[in-house]
Amino acid sequence: MSEATESWKVGGARITSVVEAQTDGIPPEFFFPTATADTIRQHGWLAPHFADDRGTIGLRVQAFVVEVAGRLAVVDPCVGNGRTRESPFWNEQQWPFMERFRAAGFDPADVDLVVYTHLHADHVGWATHRDDGRWVPTFPGARHLFVTPELDDLRSRRDEEADARSIDDDSIAPIFEAGLADLVEQDADLGLGLRLEPTAGHTPGHASLWVESEGEAALLTGDFIHHPVQCSDPSLAFTSDADPAQARATRHAMLTRLADERAVTFGTHFPTAPAGRVVPNADSASWTFEPT
Repeated sequence: MSEATESWKVGGARITSVVEAQTDGIPPEFFFPTATADTIRQHGWLAPHFADDRGTIGLRVQAFVVEVAGRLAVVDPCVGNGRTRESPFWNEQQWPFMERFRAAGFDPADVDLVVYTHLHADHVGWATHRDDGRWVPTFPGARHLFVTPELDDLRSRRDEEADARSIDDDSIAPIFEAGLADLVEQDADLGLGLRLEPTAGHTPGHASLWVESEGEAALLTGDFIHHPVQCSDPSLAFTSDADPAQARATRHAMLTRLADERAVTFGTHFPTAPAGRVVPNADSASWTFEPT
């Protein structure tokens, strides 16, 4: 595998990261308003995968492809190309994501499920692509699973937020129009070892995805955690958390559980080494992330 794609085994399941983009050298306060370079440097274990000696961090936009029990699922299909978005980092971009997806051995026509942990711009884009001027489904044989309160929240913001409107128009509405959408609850059992876990805070209807196979378990986090530094300092709020207090509580509860259960953790925005285990520190109130 190249740096743009990498796979891990969890029981009989295979989980592959397909990278859209990774940015390194980010001042931490750009995304964590209460953090500084010193905040990062005091956690030496973050280097070299997640931070550098200047105290800047990396973040990645990636989708995870899950192969389990004969099922092929895509989780959080990134930003997408040619989108009108408020963020200049995502607006009208052109990334070789689909070339990487195919190079990893996947065919969009073979995808059975598309799972969205939440409906921010960097988690939905490759659901569709342009074809003769229209947005059409990229995975035409897949069922697309939308958590009901998450979709309700996005659509409640259409009139006030340009991104909410454009995300719905170019990435979600075409899926409904094609008859490929299913509404599910935050704790839905999707069958064959896939199960949603409610992890609200970053967004109201946020859900993470458990992958369970042959006695082993992994959790695909979505955005209840954005960077491994939040393992050592779970109080750090991300700039776009809808409810920072609830996000902190969710993060603490899930890190405790992941450490207790020794589950493999896949950090959706973790750079360079996104899969690992959450390991408790001696103080029992913080953790480190050990890549696997």
